[in-house]
Amino acid sequence: MGVEVHDPRWLTAVPGAELVVGLDEAGECAANGHRATVLIDLVPDTVPLLRGMAAEAVGAGARKVRVRPYGVDRVDLVYAAVELNRVAEDDAIEVQFDVTSAALLRADPAAFVRVDPLVVKADGTVVPICAGLERYALGAMGPSIDELVSAWDPEPVRDLCRVALTRALADTGPLVSWYEHLTRTAAQMRTSC
Repeated sequence: MGVEVHDPRWLTAVPGAELVVGLDEAGECAANGHRATVLIDLVPDTVPLLRGMAAEAVGAGARKVRVRPYGVDRVDLVYAAVELNRVAEDDAIEVQFDVTSAALLRADPAAFVRVDPLVVKADGTVVPICAGLERYALGAMGPSIDELVSAWDPEPVRDLCRVALTRALADTGPLVSWYEHLTRTAAQMRTSC
């Protein structure tokens, strides 16, 4: 199971984890010898700035650029996908765009009913899949992430994924922001209880 950490101090507790940081932390992480993925939140105001932000991440020493959209319309998602393809080609860096195609959701829905990666937030809270799912947290980092995983029931997260999948399939756009669907569905399920 993949694990991402959002603070370098958790790297020793979770060997092999991916370090994911904000753009403002990339230079310091690189200077300290950490290979970091820079996470860029793509919101409507940052769409035209995306290429410059990605170039800044590369310049700061990022090993990978990851873009997570929130509240971005379908046209901007397609624009961002094209821009990120250019970034990957021009800057020779790995790019992860946190979207999927509606066609893939329909073709392989079981691939989206999963509980990984695990995310270790900066404060040590471990949540499944992405930030925003704190209601489904495994707990706080202790001596071993394996202990948290063995004591955790992942079925509520799979149930969340099934509900989010149904809602995402109703989305008629070519690209779907899967993590956004998950976090929005989790928030709606919390308020409807």
